[in-house]
Amino acid sequence: MTKTKLKNLNSQKAFTLVEFTIYIAVIGVMSVLMIGFLWNIIFGDIKETAYQEVQQNARFALAKMTQEIKKATEINSPLPGNSADSLSLTMGVPHLNPTLLDVANGKLRISQGTGGPYELTSNQVIVSSLKFINLSYQDTPGTVRIEMTIDHVNPSSQTEYQASVSLKSTIALASGGAAFVPHLTQLNYRWRNDDGSE
Repeated sequence: MTKTKLKNLNSQKAFTLVEFTIYIAVIGVMSVLMIGFLWNIIFGDIKETAYQEVQQNARFALAKMTQEIKKATEINSPLPGNSADSLSLTMGVPHLNPTLLDVANGKLRISQGTGGPYELTSNQVIVSSLKFINLSYQDTPGTVRIEMTIDHVNPSSQTEYQASVSLKSTIALASGGAAFVPHLTQLNYRWRNDDGSE
C-alpha cells in the first residue's frame, strides 16, 4: 500500500469516528430531552389528579356540612363565641338528634342519632384541620364558621402528590330548621298556549 492511500484510509477512519461521536452525543441529548418532557407530562398529570381529588372532597364535604347546618334548629356545641373541632346540632327531626360532625383518623365524619358515623371524605385525602366557630347572637337561629384544610395522602412526601385546599365558610341556620318549608302555595303556575289562551 502506498503512503498516500494509507493516509487517506486513516483520515476516513478518523472522520467516521468523529461522525459516530457526534451522532451519539446528539442521540444522548435528544433522549435526555425526551425523557424530561415525558416525565413532566406524567408528573403534571399526577399533580392535576391529586389536586382534583382534594378539590372534589372539599366541595362535597362543605356542601354536606352546609346542608346539615341549614337544616338544624339549634347548635349544641360549641357554645356561642367558642370554637371546637366538632359540631353538634339539634335537628327538627327527632331520630336525627344529635347530628355530629367531626374528624377521626383524618376522615370527616357525620353521625345522626344512632346512625353512623359515616365518612364524608375518601381514602385519598386527609382532613388535616377542622374548626367550627359558633358566631351566633341572641335571638337568632345561629351561625357557624367552618375552617377546614384537606390534603392529599402522601406517605412518601413526593412532590407530585402535594395538593392541599383550605376553605372558610360561614353558614346560618335556616329559621325553623328542617321543619322549614318554603311557601310554595304562594306561587301560581299558569301555562299559556301560543295564541295567548290559558
